[in-house]
Amino acid sequence: MSTSDNYFTFPLSVLHGNNSRTTPLECLERALAYGMWSAGRGFRNKYGDARFVGKLNEISDDFGDDDGIDPLCEEAEYLLGASICNVDLDFSNFSFLTHQVRQAQSVKSGGPLVRMASRSLWAALNQARFEADPTIDRPDHRMSWREFRVLAAILSVRMNSSKFAFIGWETIQAKSCGYAKKAEFSTAFRSRNGGKIPAHLEPLTRKQIRKTCDDLEGLGFYARFRLSTGSRGGLMAYSFRHDRAALGKAVCDFANFLDRSRVATNREDDAAKCMELLTRAKSEPSGVQPKGQVGGQVGGQHNENFSDDEIP
Repeated sequence: MSTSDNYFTFPLSVLHGNNSRTTPLECLERALAYGMWSAGRGFRNKYGDARFVGKLNEISDDFGDDDGIDPLCEEAEYLLGASICNVDLDFSNFSFLTHQVRQAQSVKSGGPLVRMASRSLWAALNQARFEADPTIDRPDHRMSWREFRVLAAILSVRMNSSKFAFIGWETIQAKSCGYAKKAEFSTAFRSRNGGKIPAHLEPLTRKQIRKTCDDLEGLGFYARFRLSTGSRGGLMAYSFRHDRAALGKAVCDFANFLDRSRVATNREDDAAKCMELLTRAKSEPSGVQPKGQVGGQVGGQHNENFSDDEIP
């Protein structure tokens, strides 16, 4: 994933949708709506109201309003965000735009945020639209709902200072169902019969997650590197900023830095070396006499057995 890509930002909780009858397409539409609204709101917060209004006036011709767009209306940030994200909107259907804005605002913003490349969100959204209406053209770039969920789950994990994160399959399972923590997912999973987990978020098995992660890695969405802890165990590192070779080096450097047993061994070696030096210093005479001593006498003292010019 390149740093030059355009992105949509939305909370992981968009996966939940409105209710148990929510479809994947509705979740993806909400992610798009929230992403546009977030982009417009971010522009206003970053550059201030004056520049925000100026930018709105630039797109007022598209809106068909000679008086410009009211910067105080609830659609203003959404409309500007659509322009920033290069999303074509049907400005004639203002009631639909209002509905989309309210859908975006209704998304619970708590929990981790997902910052996804626009091409990935569009690939999932266009595929979902095609599956809902096969009469439209089949998209060239496609992403399944399962792949989108897994990718969103991985993107929601905070990377460390080395730009990678160790992520286990259980974490991906929980986050792909829209839960920030495994404990929250476990509670909801035990209550599945009570409708805690909606049908469009069927929990993925370990085998399904492994297959999907392999597919996404093969398509170049991220790099992975396994830090082995034995013949079977290990930690899987994910990165959107490294290739596999660079990720392997970063992971090994990180592991070496945290290898406290190796540090303890070094200290044991230091102690052994110190004792060896102390033992040698006590058992062997020094070949160099200390400064200020002459012939076993402290310098400056007179030796009665020698005159001053006879002192050796």
